Amino acid sequence: MNEVNSEIILDDCRKTEPTEPIVVVCAADDKYAMPLAVTVRSAIENLKGNYKILLFILDGGIKNNNKQRILKSLSLEKCNIRFLSIPDELVRDFNESHEYIRTVKTTGKITSQLDYISIASYYRLIISEILPEEYEKLIYLDSDLVVKGDIGQLWQTDLAENYVLAAQDTWIKYVSTSLGLLNYQELGIPVGSKYFNAGVLVINLKKWRTDNISSKAISYLKQNKEYVRYHDQDVLNALFANRWGELDPRWNLSATNCAGYSQESPFSEDFYNTIISDPYILHFTTEKKPWTSRHTLCKEYFFNYVDMTAWSGWRLTIWRRVWLNLIHKFKTA
Repeated sequence: MNEVNSEIILDDCRKTEPTEPIVVVCAADDKYAMPLAVTVRSAIENLKGNYKILLFILDGGIKNNNKQRILKSLSLEKCNIRFLSIPDELVRDFNESHEYIRTVKTTGKITSQLDYISIASYYRLIISEILPEEYEKLIYLDSDLVVKGDIGQLWQTDLAENYVLAAQDTWIKYVSTSLGLLNYQELGIPVGSKYFNAGVLVINLKKWRTDNISSKAISYLKQNKEYVRYHDQDVLNALFANRWGELDPRWNLSATNCAGYSQESPFSEDFYNTIISDPYILHFTTEKKPWTSRHTLCKEYFFNYVDMTAWSGWRLTIWRRVWLNLIHKFKTA
C-alpha cells in the first residue's frame, strides 16, 4: 500500500492558451434535469478566457421535453452537448446493488439512508468505458452543484499519476472513521488514509482504461455491497485509497459548511474562514436540496442560476412541497 498522500493541490495551473475543450461529464435521471442545467449553466457563466465545454450527459432516463430544456439552457457558443445512454446490463447491475445497499442492515446499522441518491450516480464508475477513446481526461460534476469559480483553472491542474483529483470529504475525514469504509482493514488501507467526496472529480481517463478501473469498480460493488454505505463514492475510495491527488477544498465545499465552523470539520478555524469566504463550487450534499426543501443553506445561489435556464422563475411553492410530500409518503408506505 502506498504512503498516505496528505498534500493538497492548490490551484496548480499551467498558464496556457486553451487548444482543446474542457470535457465535463454529468449524470442525471429526469428528476435531476433542472439541477443539471443549473450546474452546467453556472460553470459556463464563470468560465473565463476562450475555453469551451464539451458536455457529456450520462442519461438515466431524462425525458425528451427536459432534454430540450437543457439544450435551451446552455449557450451553444460555449457548450456542446452529447447525451450518452447506459447499456441495459449495467443499469440492471446498478439497480440490484443500489436496492441492496439502500435497504439491507449490516452489523445492526442501516447500511445506507441515502434514499435521495439516484441510480445515475453510479454511472461515473463506468465513464472510461462509455466515453470515446480520444478523451484521456475529464471533469466530473455531480448534478447538485453551483459552480462559482473558473473550471478552466481546475482543468489545467496537473493530474500526475493520480487516478483522480478530489477534495477531502467535509464530514467523513478518513476511511477509518465511523462513517468511512466498513472494511478498510480487510482491504489493507492504513488508518490515516483520507476519504474524498466524489461529487467533483478530475479523472485520469487514460489511467482508468489502462488499469481497467470500470470493471474493477463493478466487481467491487458486487462483491462488497454489504460493506457499502455511500454508494459509488465508497467504491471509488476503496479502489483509490492513497492514489488520488487532493484538491483545494474550495473546489467542493458542502453547503452545510455555511452554517458555521464545527469542531468536526477537517479544517482549522482560520482555514475554514478562508475557504468559506470564496468557495469555487458549492455542493448540496444532503437530502435537503434547493428544489426539495425550504431549509437549504446557500439556496439563493442555486435559484440565481435557475433564472438563467429554461426553468426560469421555478421556485419551491407550497403546492410543490405538498406534491413532494405525497410522493415521499407513497414511496415509504
